[in-house]
Amino acid sequence: MQKQFHKTDLSEVRQYIEENFTKQLSLGHLADITGLSSSYFSSAFKQAYHQSPMEFVTQLRIQKAKQLLQNEDVRMKFIAEAVGYSDEFYFSRVFKKVEGVPPTIYSGQQKSHIGVVTGNMMGYLHAAGLVPFAAPLSAKWTPYYFNLWKEQIEHKISLINNKNYCNLNELFQLQFDLLISPRDLPSEMVKLMEDHFPIYWLDDKKNCLMVLTELAVLLNRKKEAEQWITQYKTRLEEIRGQLGWIANQPKVLIIRIYQSHIFAYCNTGIQHLIYQDLGAVASYEHSGTYNEEITLDELAIMNVDKLFTIICPDDESRATWHHLQRNIGFKQLEAVKDQQTYVIHSDPWFEYSPIALRRMLEEVAFMMIP
Repeated sequence: MQKQFHKTDLSEVRQYIEENFTKQLSLGHLADITGLSSSYFSSAFKQAYHQSPMEFVTQLRIQKAKQLLQNEDVRMKFIAEAVGYSDEFYFSRVFKKVEGVPPTIYSGQQKSHIGVVTGNMMGYLHAAGLVPFAAPLSAKWTPYYFNLWKEQIEHKISLINNKNYCNLNELFQLQFDLLISPRDLPSEMVKLMEDHFPIYWLDDKKNCLMVLTELAVLLNRKKEAEQWITQYKTRLEEIRGQLGWIANQPKVLIIRIYQSHIFAYCNTGIQHLIYQDLGAVASYEHSGTYNEEITLDELAIMNVDKLFTIICPDDESRATWHHLQRNIGFKQLEAVKDQQTYVIHSDPWFEYSPIALRRMLEEVAFMMIP
């Protein structure tokens, strides 16, 4: 008798595909993972995700291939093998069927020189399937993108000390087809960039998925952005269902510890993911984003079901966190008694971009879903 297979179960094999799509995958192999027949599994997957399992495999492979095709020095045979095809000619036929042009033609269309001024701008381009020509790539300040693109980004621009934006003098040494930047920079820097570069001012205070769509239209990447957003929303629904927060909204507090100070904290990304997309309720009653210092006494009387803590990476901040964990009032918080406390880090929680949003979502799932 065929076992009943639910969407929540299918999410496991879907995640398996996302993690292994560059390997040799077959419908039979994927069906074996679920314990279903190939035909039943294929039908159930398509009903849940509106595409067959192998169409999903192909989609992921072509998305990865499009990123690799932006590197002029990579041979087509290497790209085919890197995304799971042993035959480069078969890969070319599949690519043309999906994109309408062969990969060699597509590659020639992608050689535009696009630069970004801040780290989070890379999160928009990545979701649109683009690798920037120049970006603030740093093992310390932008580790995710450094590990992802250290071999692909041609010009690695240094960051101004203690700032989130590029060294302008280094940008002036390059020619850009388009420079992408937020506008909330020093006014003299905004004026200089407007005078020297074709620039797109990206509003990273607005909903990042809406902004991604707007940027993708400009860059002729609407299809890629729509696919990325669909994947994000599908994954969001899976995790929302597993968390159960919509039916039983938890009261959530995020605190930031800096030296001897404790702050109730909410940035744009946290507001979007935790309170908007996942449906939690804020324990700290304050509208919008905030970074407000609170006392131990104020913290002790808050109604907190789940507590997230961001600890600045210095000795005094870590000592404050250890002291807080021994505090009697802190121990009386429901979140602490129920072992619902989670330490999170600036990467990705201080970045607001589509990619950071997806990474935060996956981190919540990893921490809270058994």
